[in-house]
Amino acid sequence: MLTKNNVIQLYNDGLAIRRHRKKHPQQLKGEYDPVGFEVNIYTPHLTSERDRDMTLLHEFVHARDDCKGLRSNRACSPRVEREAEETYLRRPEVLALIKELYGI
Repeated sequence: MLTKNNVIQLYNDGLAIRRHRKKHPQQLKGEYDPVGFEVNIYTPHLTSERDRDMTLLHEFVHARDDCKGLRSNRACSPRVEREAEETYLRRPEVLALIKELYGI
């Protein structure tokens, strides 16, 4: 599960969150960009606050995995989605910290 310490480390390392009002060409809700070290959120594709929250957690798991040198791509997306869901349900303080640090 994603932890508060993971989030703090990513924040301290300079992970950015970019919100886009334009639609993603492949209709993605979010994506982690390791080159720019940023999480991109495409607001036109989000259907609810929960959808936004789950997308944030999902992309933070990708960022955490990348920093640990783990492969985290579309092939392992179901694992990432399960981890994001588990974090959402069992550790709401992690999402609250993301929102506080990034002013969401």
